[in-house]
Amino acid sequence: MYAPTSPTSNHSRAAVESTHDYNNPPDSMAQPTPAQPAAMQAHLAAQTDLALPTPVTAASPIPQPIFTTPRLIVRPLHPQDAPSMSQHANNPKVTKYMSLAFPSPYTLDTANEWIAMNQSAPIHNWGICLASAPNAAIGGVGMKPGADVQDHAAEAGFWIGEAFWGQGLTTEVLAGLTEWCFTAEEAKLATGGKRWTRLFGTVFAGNVGSMRCFEKCGYLEEGVLRGGVEKNGVASDLHVFGLVKGDWEAKRGWREA
Repeated sequence: MYAPTSPTSNHSRAAVESTHDYNNPPDSMAQPTPAQPAAMQAHLAAQTDLALPTPVTAASPIPQPIFTTPRLIVRPLHPQDAPSMSQHANNPKVTKYMSLAFPSPYTLDTANEWIAMNQSAPIHNWGICLASAPNAAIGGVGMKPGADVQDHAAEAGFWIGEAFWGQGLTTEVLAGLTEWCFTAEEAKLATGGKRWTRLFGTVFAGNVGSMRCFEKCGYLEEGVLRGGVEKNGVASDLHVFGLVKGDWEAKRGWREA
């Protein structure tokens, strides 16, 4: 499973990028809502790649959204996000189904380091913000692109603060992320110009909320890796959920030209 996480001092960037464990917090699983095309189009017109202006400091403008949903904004991380991120991520309930690459405790320094690592292209990790409070990330979402014969695929991971569980927000994020990955021209920059045609996620056994989130967004449970993960000496099964672009298009009743 993939974790859009932060490394501690003894977790290198390479170690984080090779991780395959992530958490999708429990959610009430509201019906998915698509990314807003107007906001996406405005962002595409303004941005030429996935990098932020360099250098990014606390005084830099808050980045434009990658995509929006009715209640959320997903955008590149900014130094101003660090206090909010550390506040919401430093919670055993949030880290319960996360990989060991997600530090616990999650300090302000941890958040600052993660934000600094995600300032240059290609960016695969972003902040989740409430539309009503766009200057503070309350969670994170990311994609881990595949390689070689799997370069058409990417693995999704996300987390959100406990205060925002049970409102259907992670379903909203995943629905918007799925649309962005399958349709946005900007998404192709993350793959070197090739469109992703398969998305997937993996979920710890017991994380029923995350499983429902994937199902609500049209992902099918493709199998179970028995004893697929081990954390704190306890082995758990790993559930695999996947969605191919053709199935996603068929459910929406349209196909990209």
